[in-house]
Amino acid sequence: MKLLGVIRDDNYLEYLDTGIDGVILPLENFSVDYFKYYSIFDIREYRKNTDKLLFVVINKMIFNSELEDLLKILKELENIKVDGVFFYDLAVFSLVKEHNLNLNLIYNGTFMVTNSDTINLYYDLGVKGVYLSNEITKDEVLNIRSNTKSDLFILLLGNPVVAMSRRSLLTSYFLNKNKSKSNLITIKEPKSGQEFLVKEDSNGTTFFYNKRLNLSNVYKELKDSGINYGIIEQGDYDSNQYKELINAFVNFNKKKIDELAGHNRGFLYRETIYKVK
Repeated sequence: MKLLGVIRDDNYLEYLDTGIDGVILPLENFSVDYFKYYSIFDIREYRKNTDKLLFVVINKMIFNSELEDLLKILKELENIKVDGVFFYDLAVFSLVKEHNLNLNLIYNGTFMVTNSDTINLYYDLGVKGVYLSNEITKDEVLNIRSNTKSDLFILLLGNPVVAMSRRSLLTSYFLNKNKSKSNLITIKEPKSGQEFLVKEDSNGTTFFYNKRLNLSNVYKELKDSGINYGIIEQGDYDSNQYKELINAFVNFNKKKIDELAGHNRGFLYRETIYKVK
C-alpha cells in the first residue's frame, strides 16, 4: 500500500523527505471539504521538486459557467503529468473523454462508493480508481477488493466528511443570533452527544466528524489484501507531529499511531444505516 498525505501546512514541500509516497492537493476554486487549497502554480512546483506521486482533487459541483475554465485546468494537469485526478462531478469525466485527455481519473463519490458493482461500472468506462466511502465495514472493503480490478484509495487517518451544503450556514446562523461570525466552529448533536466540526468557505459549509478516524488496527490486513493507497490527513497536527505520524505508518507502529490519533474505528465493525441495500 502506498501512503498519500493531505497537507495542511503552507510549506507542503517540507514533507518531500518523509516516507510518504506522494500527496493529494485539492485545487483552489474547484474543490471542497478541505482546509487548504492549492493553485496550478503550487501543483507545478511540487512536480518540479519531486518525482513522488501527485494527485489533484476536483470534487465540487461544476456550473455551466465554469466548464471552459475547467477544461483549461484539466489540460494544464495533463501537461503537468499528475498521477491522478479525484473527481465528483461527471463534467470532469465528460470533458476528459470528449477531449481525449491523458488523465488518470479517480471517482470520489464521497458516500456513494460502497460496492464493487458501482466501481466496476466506472472501471469499464475508463475510470481506473475510486476513493472508498468512509462508512463501510472492514468486510465490505475486503469484499470490494476481491471483486474489482480498480485501484482503491482509503482514508487511514483523518476527520471524515459527514455532509456538505452549498449554503452559507454559519453566516446565516450567526446573523440570526446577532453574533460575530466565525468560519469554523464545533457543535454537538444533542441526542447522540456526537461532536462535529463545521467549516464555511466560499463554496459552502462542510460538516466533519470531530473525532479522527484511525484504521491502524486493520492497516496490515488492508495492505495485505491489496488496497492500493492509504490516505493520511494532517488535520490539526503540527509539522513535527505529522512527520511522527507518517513515520509510525511507514515503520508500522500501531501503539504510536493510537497514541497520536486515538481509537475511533468508524464503521469498521458496524454497518451504517445510510446505505442502499
